[in-house]
Order: sequence, then C-alpha cells, then structure tokens
Amino acid sequence: MRFFQKAIIFTFCLCVINFPAKLYAQNSLMEPSTEKSFPAEVKLTYNAKEYTLHCTGLAVRKKFFFKVYGMAHYIEGMNTIKNEKEACSAILADGMAKQIMMIFARDVDAKSIRDAYKDGFKENTSEAELKELQPLIDKFLGYFTKDVKENDRFLYRWMPDGNMIAIINDEEKPAISSKLFARTLWSIWFGEDSVVDREDLVERMIEKH
Repeated sequence: MRFFQKAIIFTFCLCVINFPAKLYAQNSLMEPSTEKSFPAEVKLTYNAKEYTLHCTGLAVRKKFFFKVYGMAHYIEGMNTIKNEKEACSAILADGMAKQIMMIFARDVDAKSIRDAYKDGFKENTSEAELKELQPLIDKFLGYFTKDVKENDRFLYRWMPDGNMIAIINDEEKPAISSKLFARTLWSIWFGEDSVVDREDLVERMIEKH
C-alpha cells in the first residue's frame, strides 16, 4: 500500500513541476526562423482602459539572407477574415489597439536602423504625404541613437486615438500623434511592399477551410 501511495505522490509532484512549463508553451509562440518566443496575447493599460491583444502572426525580417529580427503582431478583438489582403486592410484601418513586437537576432548599428526606416517611410507614402510626415519621421528616427544588440526588443503601439507609442528596450518614447504616421509605419510590414512575408503576420486571422 505504501508503495502505491508513494507512486501516486511522485506522479502528482511531476505534474506540478511540469505544469508551468506546459502552461508557458501554450501561451507563447515561437518564430521558427529566429527561434524567438512571443506571447500569444498581451495585456496593456492606456488612458485608464485595459486592452487584451491577440497575436495575428509571426514573421522574420531578412537582409541579404541574414536574419535581422523576429516579430509578432497583435490586435484587439481579432476576427477571422477570408484572405491575406482583407486581413492587412483591417489591420491598417484606424480604431483598434495594435502592437508590433520585435526581437533582434543580430547586432545592428543605429545608422542602419534609421536608414531602414527612412526607406520604409519613403516607399509607403506619396511625395505629398512624405513632406507632411517628415517632422514626425525625424522625431521617430531620433529614437534610434544606440546600436542594437542581439535580443534587444522594440515595441510599437498604435492606439485607437491615433497615438503611436514606441518602447525601445523598455524605454517609452514620447508618443507621436498622427493616424497617417501610424498607418504608414504599419505599412512597412503590412503594405504591398512589405519587408517581411506579410502572409505570415496575418496567418492566425485567416479563416481555416
């Protein structure tokens, strides 16, 4: 009898020990190329309101065959959508809280970061829009004065009031208040000329048939 009691206790202890690991696995997602882990959902508070955002997908940014960063995108109240194009259009619309989370897979100098964003804004705006946004772009580029190290994290939040909040390695930068700016920034990843495979970033939004 004692043998069976000990066996039951031992089995229970194993379950307790393994439970947190399984729970972590269920609530995290891995970008397969960089092997960076991201939460399946994020919770945040903004202007005294709580938001729960769900992951729409994961992707990797590559440059000349080098892996630069893994990323995840999140949105509140995620609905299933028929195809990639409709999903990207829904993400680029105003009115819902959204977040981009990036984890770097390699070191990158600050100038290369700024140059990449300059190209991204130029490729996703008309000449008139670029001129209008230039002061805000300059403000945004000013956030990147330090070289990036592997495993550094960037967060971008596009809130329903149009504010875009950047958090660079846990340091929150001054908000940029412009829906056009936020939409253009998101277009770097969700526009027609996405720098990643945008289908991967909306995979969890698309209806499964």
